Amino acid sequence: MTADPVERYADHLAAEKLERAVHSVTIGYRLTLTCAPPVTTTSWHNDPTLERYTVRIQAGDDELTLTVPDWGTRTDEIGPYLRQWITDRVHLEQAKLRKGCRRPDPYWVDAWRRAHPWL
Repeated sequence: MTADPVERYADHLAAEKLERAVHSVTIGYRLTLTCAPPVTTTSWHNDPTLERYTVRIQAGDDELTLTVPDWGTRTDEIGPYLRQWITDRVHLEQAKLRKGCRRPDPYWVDAWRRAHPWL
């Protein structure tokens, strides 16, 4: 039995929103910090091993998978949750604030300052 086309479309829209929320956090991380530990994202449409409407985030040896069934109606919670998840897994002692970043993400600036209290 196939899913209702309206339901599939709603899932697709929710997946796009989920992906935007994840990228908002990870792009802010990459634009604000340099020499920081890598945080990567992979979406279902770029990795055939992922189930449909899924985004995988990796930091070091840890990975987090966000799905539409779990997060599709709670995309506003993804930013705070993902920022904390990344913060718990990366060490910013070697990182630097990226010079020339026009709009640094305030969360990552604060995280960097907590890692560099002597500056």
